Amino acid sequence: MSKIIFSPSKLDVIYSFFKKSEEKKYNGSPKMLAYEITLDDLKNFQSAPNGMKWSAEEKASFEKLSHVEKKKYLINKMGFKGGVILPHLTVENLYQYPAIRDDISKDQYERAQKLLSSSNKSFSNMDKSKQEEILNYLREAAYRNNLIAMRDLADLLFSRIHQVEESQGIKDIKESLTQYLKLIKAGAPDGYYGYYAVYRFTQDKDKLFYSSLTPQALGINEMLAAQYLNEAIKLGHKQALYDVAETIEGSSIAVDMYITAGYLYQDRYAFSKAMRNASYDINYMDYEMFYIACMRMAIMLGGSLDELIACYANRVSVHNNPMREDELRQYANNRKLVDGLDPYFDEYFPPDLVLDFGTYFHGGMYGGTSEYPGVYRWIKTGKLKDPRDKDSTQKTVQDFYNKLWQIILYEYNYFVKFGSDIAENYFVDVFSYIAHLLYRKYSSGFASARPYIFPKEVLATKIDYNNIPPKDFK
Repeated sequence: MSKIIFSPSKLDVIYSFFKKSEEKKYNGSPKMLAYEITLDDLKNFQSAPNGMKWSAEEKASFEKLSHVEKKKYLINKMGFKGGVILPHLTVENLYQYPAIRDDISKDQYERAQKLLSSSNKSFSNMDKSKQEEILNYLREAAYRNNLIAMRDLADLLFSRIHQVEESQGIKDIKESLTQYLKLIKAGAPDGYYGYYAVYRFTQDKDKLFYSSLTPQALGINEMLAAQYLNEAIKLGHKQALYDVAETIEGSSIAVDMYITAGYLYQDRYAFSKAMRNASYDINYMDYEMFYIACMRMAIMLGGSLDELIACYANRVSVHNNPMREDELRQYANNRKLVDGLDPYFDEYFPPDLVLDFGTYFHGGMYGGTSEYPGVYRWIKTGKLKDPRDKDSTQKTVQDFYNKLWQIILYEYNYFVKFGSDIAENYFVDVFSYIAHLLYRKYSSGFASARPYIFPKEVLATKIDYNNIPPKDFK
């Protein structure tokens, strides 16, 4: 179980954005606000070079770096700077455990680590005697105020509770809680998250034979659990960030949290999850620039090319290039990584400028169906000429822009998420507010996912918001 067990609104770090989003509402029509923000997004995109470029000297320097430093370098070169909910967090100020200075403590900790690494089994599946040997080494190190040993001791005890008898499991939980509380006193994020994890376990209906284990029995409570989880999020605890994202899956908050985790921990999996959430469902908001950026970032960190190949196969989210799909498949079969990474991917497959129309442009407007208009569908059927085409003219770009607004007006007058009427009561929510902030933070996009920018004279076109297409507009 990784979703948060109570409403995210109980977390101050999230709730503050709910309040800020309310303050952003205009007194007029919420629908008009959506139009104004869409236009504002389009006008705020900034130009920058497209694709990661490398000199011979830079490559030589890069390849001398450690694996972790290579990943940091790539993420920085792509242009990721973290999220907007936790803007104070950087790779440099992320919590670090103090170095182990006590020789005895260090020796005990290293003995435990050696036993763990030498086994081909997870800790919870090891022989009990081996488990106890490891735990005793960690207990000795923790007794000497070794914070890293405290964390490992607490986590290992908590990890085996389903593999031991109830009486032993309760002892383990109590001992792990004691260590987490000590870590909290030291300001360690693992302590805050550990307290919450223990509380969450007491609320789990599937905790089997621990039915007698209650918060009262452990002296813990929901208010502190929420407070400590909030603190773990503020400190950038990785699993805490994941928990928030999984709780609000398919939203801009999830995108933001995964980008934050990917940036802080050089985590390919986080970028892959951010990609999925940036293009989650046809009825949800769709963030094309973030979708492509996170996809290509995951590829450069050694991830699969399958999603990008699918984009080219379906001609969605990328510029029309029938040959690229086959080229990517061939490349995937003969891929040569550098220390597990694919840093020069842009050189082999230069990225396309991305068609991204901002905060309020959702998936249906991009893809469309046989019943409803969509940008990519109209490009495929010849109703629109892709403005990124080399033979595009100001006239074709102007036509694209005019029809783009017809799609927007149609969708916001007849359909919205889940196909329900929006009329004048469409809400401006916290997810749109977070998306808006993300677009402002990354107004130039990323090295491998730059937004297409309409010419100034096209953006100066006056939009008649009352010129609404008929209901059978396709």
